[in-house]
Parts: sequence; C-alpha cells; structure tokens
Amino acid sequence: MAAEIMALHPIDRQILEILQVQGRITNVQLAEMVGLSPPAVLERVRKLEEKEVITRYVAVVDNRKIGIGTVAFVSVSLNLHQKDSIEIFQNFIDKCENVTECYHVAGGEDYLLKVYSKDIDDYENFLINSLTRIKGIDKVKTMFVLSTL
Repeated sequence: MAAEIMALHPIDRQILEILQVQGRITNVQLAEMVGLSPPAVLERVRKLEEKEVITRYVAVVDNRKIGIGTVAFVSVSLNLHQKDSIEIFQNFIDKCENVTECYHVAGGEDYLLKVYSKDIDDYENFLINSLTRIKGIDKVKTMFVLSTL
C-alpha cells in the first residue's frame, strides 16, 4: 500500500527544515523562527507527528569519540536474485551491528550498505569473516569516507 502523500504548507516545510538541524529546539524558539505563536507551532508539529511526516527524533553522534574511525559505503551484488538468496542476505544484514543502513537499489549493484568500523583492520575482519561468507554474494565494492561535508 502506498504511503499517503501530504501537501505541506510553506510554514510546515520551514518547521521541518529547522527540526532536522535543531531537533532539541524549544517550541518557543521554533515559534520565533517561523513567526507564529508557540501554540500554533506546537499544533503544527503535533499534526506532522500524527501524520507520520515526523517519524522520530535522533541524536547525531561524533563517531570518533565512541571509537568508530572508519565509515564505508559498500555496494553488494548477488549472483542469484531469487527470494531465498535475498532473504539470506537481508537476514544477515538485520543481525549485523557494523551495518547501520542498508538500501536495496537498482541500476548496477543490488544493495548499498553504510558500515561503521573501529579501523581498517576491523573493516577487513568484517569483510572477510562475515560479509563475503554469505551464500549468494557475487561482488563487493568498498568506498571509504574521507570526510563529511
């Protein structure tokens, strides 16, 4: 079933843009920034939450401070595109702590993973001892993040 598409008022778009950068902003500060009263802004935010336009609030973590020194994007191609092969791969990814995001994509490879590792050795261990042991993987290509803008 397709998701319901909601037309957004320009003020709602502005609220969303601010909340994506400053998720812990107070309602009063948000109201000042968009030029509405705090109750009006609170009502708009609640409606965005009820309609699941806003699905959650998250913390952005400085990975270096928690021991994650390497971030990689890994493209994976499967040699079989049958339900069993796809389920085996997806079940592995669901259990893998190193993989923080997984996208099933079209236009070349089959999956794009975002993988966090302590360092290159830790990533190599993940690659050799975990990822490439999954039945049905044809090709893996790794791109390491040098910096984030």
